[in-house]
Amino acid sequence: MPHSIEMSVSNPAELRSLREHLRRIPDVTTVQSSGTPGPTEQGAWDTLQVLGTSTGVLAVAIKTLPEFIRSRRSDVTVTVKSRGRSVTVTATNVKDALAVVEASRDDA
Repeated sequence: MPHSIEMSVSNPAELRSLREHLRRIPDVTTVQSSGTPGPTEQGAWDTLQVLGTSTGVLAVAIKTLPEFIRSRRSDVTVTVKSRGRSVTVTATNVKDALAVVEASRDDA
């Protein structure tokens, strides 16, 4: 059974670049889907469902996010969600996002 996390980007123009970045990681599959608007929102940006054969593979994907963020020309952040938990990743706080994946492993 594949494990999954959801990722979104602060700049929707960078979603394709993030998808391409993640496709380079072995055993990771990405699926772009429409975002779900919050209670007071009129719309939402697309998100990526990131599927991996294990939580370890997803951890590898998360560990590459600082590299992706630093490679962008403008400031960008990536939000990682798993089982109701979320964290916004910058180039310096990847350990916070790894905790989200670890917590989802504990819930399984």
